[in-house]
Amino acid sequence: MRVLLSVGILFQGCNSAVKCRNDNGAEVDWYILYKYPNMDNRGLSYLYMDERTNGWILSTENINSASGTLANTLKPLLDFYDRKIEGFGYMLYSDQPPEPYVAPSSFGHSKGVVMLDKKTGVWLSHSTPKFPAYRKKAFWPSSGNANAQTFMCVTYSYDKFKEIGLQLKYIHAYSYDSEIPQTFHNELRCVAQRDCYPKKEPWSRVVTLTSSSGRNFLSFAKYKRFGDGKCLQSGHMF
Repeated sequence: MRVLLSVGILFQGCNSAVKCRNDNGAEVDWYILYKYPNMDNRGLSYLYMDERTNGWILSTENINSASGTLANTLKPLLDFYDRKIEGFGYMLYSDQPPEPYVAPSSFGHSKGVVMLDKKTGVWLSHSTPKFPAYRKKAFWPSSGNANAQTFMCVTYSYDKFKEIGLQLKYIHAYSYDSEIPQTFHNELRCVAQRDCYPKKEPWSRVVTLTSSSGRNFLSFAKYKRFGDGKCLQSGHMF
């Protein structure tokens, strides 16, 4: 049993499971989802797009399906709820978090999921209140049913999450659930502990993030003081 366990841990370290995944569970570099608003009983249906689809396709799954794109992508997190996995970290942030959390107004208007190990990770940004549900396998909240919702997932190598942590600092993301190992990037740990936000100008940050497959994404982040009187008087152009 000890030998088998050791082999399993070694295998996990060499082959990262933390990647964006489609309805079939296959790895993808990035995807975008659009969940329909609740009209004509289509409120849980969604459109899907990635680098291989050549545009939007209608998923055969519902957004809350245990075998859909979101569930497949979140699987490392959902598995972690059952069994703590060494070398895995995550952070869930939202200005509309699930109960019992309430995000103070001083935090940024942003929502997302960060999951990573020492190989790869995903940054899943979205628009859904109370998503994902707090430490539940049933990750989809009813608060996401009525309105249209959007999701964008990108797979990045581990080293990119230092920059992602800095972007989340400028957003001043409200972390409502996290477990970031001590050996992971301090920039992520600081945001997860709600201790990080810009203390001086500039109040915004733009960075190019390169995905695991070499696709460049331009990330814009701004703190709440961006565009206030002091910033305008300084003459900075963003």
